[in-house]
Amino acid sequence: MEAPKDLAKRIVQRAVHFAGLYETANNAAWDDPTIPGPDPRERELIDALREVGWASPQPYCMALVAATYRAAYEAGGAPPEAMRRVRQALTLSAMQSWERCEALATKRPEPGAVFFMQLGSSWKGHAGIVIRPGNPVFSTVEGNTSAAKTTAQHDRDGDGIFCRTRRLDFGKSRGLWLRGFLPPDALWEG
Repeated sequence: MEAPKDLAKRIVQRAVHFAGLYETANNAAWDDPTIPGPDPRERELIDALREVGWASPQPYCMALVAATYRAAYEAGGAPPEAMRRVRQALTLSAMQSWERCEALATKRPEPGAVFFMQLGSSWKGHAGIVIRPGNPVFSTVEGNTSAAKTTAQHDRDGDGIFCRTRRLDFGKSRGLWLRGFLPPDALWEG
C-alpha cells in the first residue's frame, strides 16, 4: 500500500497544531500565554506524548515527533506493518531514533521530514519536524526547545514547542549539528 499523497501535509499540520505552547512546569505542563485561560491543547499534547511512552519530566522533543508521526500515519490509514515500523524506529531518544533511521535518511529537507541533530560527539541529540524546506535554512516545529536561538543546551532543552529556523549545514561541531532527514513516507514504505 502506497503512502497517501497528503501524508507530509498531515504530519506538518499535526506538528504545527502544538506550536506556541510554553512550559509552565519543566517538561510537565504547557500553556499558550496569548490565549486567556488554560489551553485545551495541553491535555491533547500530554495524552499524545504519553501514548508513545513519555512521562514527565523526561525530555520530549522526540516524543513529539513520534506522537506526530503515529497520529498522521494512523489518520492516513497506514497498514499495521507501517505502524509497527513507526513504533520501532521513533523512540524517545533522538540519537537512538537516528541510529534506527539512518539507513533511510537523506540530506534533503522536505515538508514532514524528521530532522536529527547530535550534540558534539555525545549520545545526546535533538529532533523535530520540517515544515518548510530551504537552502541555506529550513523551517521546523520542535518540542523542548527555545523560541530563539541561544545555546545548544537551550536548543535541545528549552521551554516549549516552537517554530524555528535551522541551517542546512552538516558540519560536525561541539554544539548541535545536523545529521540528516527521515523522509515522511520512509517508514510507510519500509
